[in-house]
Amino acid sequence: MLWYISGMAPKIGVKYSDYVALRLEPEMRKKLLELAEEEERSIGAMARIILREGLEARSSKGSRRKGRKPSQEE
Repeated sequence: MLWYISGMAPKIGVKYSDYVALRLEPEMRKKLLELAEEEERSIGAMARIILREGLEARSSKGSRRKGRKPSQEE
C-alpha cells in the first residue's frame, strides 16, 4: 500500500503556490514520519525540508542526463 503526502495549509507569512502529492513506499513514509517526530515538525514540513536539501545538493553537484557520461574537461 502506498501513502500520499500532500501540501499543508500555508503558515502566516509563507506563501505556497501549488500542491504536490507524492506516492511513497511504506518504509520511506515510516522514515519520514520518524524524522518529523524527532524534529517536532509536521510530515509536510519535513518533506519540504528534505526536498529542498536534495534539490540544493543536486544543483551544486550538477545534473546528469541518463545514458550520458559526464564531459571531461582538460
